[in-house]
Amino acid sequence: MLQPPREGRWRALVWLAFGDLCLLVCGVVLVTSPLWLAWLVSSWLLLALLALPSLSWVIYGLMVLRAYAKAPPASVSSGMELDLDKVPALAGALERLRLACDAPAFTAVHINTELNASIYQAGSRAGRSRHILVLGLPLLALLTSEQAAAVIAHEYAHISRRHGHFARWAYMARQRWAALAALHERNHRLITAPLRLFLSWYVPRMLRETLEFSRRCEAVADAQAMQVCGADVAFATEVVLVLRQKALSEQFWPDTFAQAGRDDISRAQPFAQLLTEPANSGPRDDAQAAVWLHESLCEPPDNRSTHPVLAERIAATGADPAAPLPDRLPWRLGGTSAATDWLKGEASGIATQLDADWRGHAADGWRDAKEWQARQHEKFLRLLQRREQQVFDEHDWLQLAQLAEKFDPAGTLRAEAIAQGLQEAPDDWALLQLKALDLEQGGDIHGAISLWHRISHDASSSEYQAHRQLCELYLRLGDRMAAERHRQIADRLWTGSDGSRPAFEGFFPHGMHASELALLQEKLQPLFQHARAIWLCRDTPPGTAELPRWVLYIQAYEGWFMRMVGKLTGEEDMSAAACKRLLERLQARLHLYLEVQFIGPEDRIPAHCTHDSLIAQAGVAARPGSEA
Repeated sequence: MLQPPREGRWRALVWLAFGDLCLLVCGVVLVTSPLWLAWLVSSWLLLALLALPSLSWVIYGLMVLRAYAKAPPASVSSGMELDLDKVPALAGALERLRLACDAPAFTAVHINTELNASIYQAGSRAGRSRHILVLGLPLLALLTSEQAAAVIAHEYAHISRRHGHFARWAYMARQRWAALAALHERNHRLITAPLRLFLSWYVPRMLRETLEFSRRCEAVADAQAMQVCGADVAFATEVVLVLRQKALSEQFWPDTFAQAGRDDISRAQPFAQLLTEPANSGPRDDAQAAVWLHESLCEPPDNRSTHPVLAERIAATGADPAAPLPDRLPWRLGGTSAATDWLKGEASGIATQLDADWRGHAADGWRDAKEWQARQHEKFLRLLQRREQQVFDEHDWLQLAQLAEKFDPAGTLRAEAIAQGLQEAPDDWALLQLKALDLEQGGDIHGAISLWHRISHDASSSEYQAHRQLCELYLRLGDRMAAERHRQIADRLWTGSDGSRPAFEGFFPHGMHASELALLQEKLQPLFQHARAIWLCRDTPPGTAELPRWVLYIQAYEGWFMRMVGKLTGEEDMSAAACKRLLERLQARLHLYLEVQFIGPEDRIPAHCTHDSLIAQAGVAARPGSEA
């Protein structure tokens, strides 16, 4: 019998009880403010003047008490409720898992667009909790029913008696404090200042104290999934989720939006496609799957996440994450999917509905992708025109080779541009990368290995990427010993444990063309009035074939008074808060996914935030080539 986690329980309980008590007292004081005001103030004239403000205090107090009494239900993003009577196979599977996990039944089941499953709980302490299961259609389409059952068993553990009432209390508390944060996000009146200051001081500390307990709850949930479904299935499920997620984010969705250049969004049916397990929904072969998994196993713990890292979850299944991986990783379906087994004929109708909902939400992104591809095509045409008029350098040939892959129907211009560029600069590692990739696609694995070895010895290149590519190529040849050697080198570079230097010492300037930069600045314009400076960096040098990770650094205007208050309570400056609110809205309009880092008034500006990566300063867009 699995036992609920105990360590850290009482300390987290004290923090939760302290927050609830303070919230209750605050709400009661505000609601009863007219009574104690009448008791303290003897002047009728003063009472008349304070009557209207006290009414707003009462309303505010009722809002606080309402948030205390009942947290609002979490929204099911782009989802729809399932009628379990129409999917009896799914209903039967859920009931079997419920009995195996000794958990209460889910009140409702929703299906959405995520490669994930989750639960949320709604209700108050006085009423009966409602447990809603949210299943992603991609999860059901790309996992087998055994693997999907392991994910659902994990979710059942969160509401079973093995976690006890405390875990549910912590869950509801997070919802309650999130609702209060949303209530005060735009409400900066004087009356809300004390509670806002308390929120900024209390919530980070409460989350920190409950975080370790929540991670132990996740470990118990993983253990229950293994107990119900078996360690082999749990291992396969962890592998599949990681590899499918990477494939969807780096292949499937970029390929979907790449259609914007030639098709209308009305023809896009991504979720109907996922039901057929398209090739870009997973790695190309076992070698690439192994390399992707190697990289994920090196991910460090996230101090803000309640979930263990992949290496810990793999180790919990009994497998050694540092040992060589099995010859064949279980990432393919190899049979029918959970969607086929559980949803049967309803799957296509659900996919159609999700596709329609997705098209409504993705229209802006589709339009941006279409505009971006049009600009790329114009850039390609300008390069072709310039080639007839002036001499190209290696950077020009590199750009032409990259664009020719998409816009040259004959397919010969890319190889010509690479060859011409290498004549200009035989050791240009970005051009060598493109040539190595072409050799690999053409079946010349040995030639590609030779080039990647050459790239790995170039101090200016991405040594880490070269060793990952060499590991993949040697696996493809069947030389597991050489592949494992390059895996270990790449792992050390990634984690920075080789004793020489960290894997990523910094980032590089964005390297955008002036027209692309101008478009990005136009869309980020609302941020400029709140920011002292904004920089955009990438984790790979401009010109490389690898997709970059974009990081936006923002130094917000911060007043001296709020800095002083922030030191005492952690209260966020209004300009920084405004930047965060604006970014939440602007992110949907951007073609790039930007990770955001805020630079405080006393924080050191990172060394890679240079003039070349500056996109705005003192509220004005920075021009390429202008002086800072």
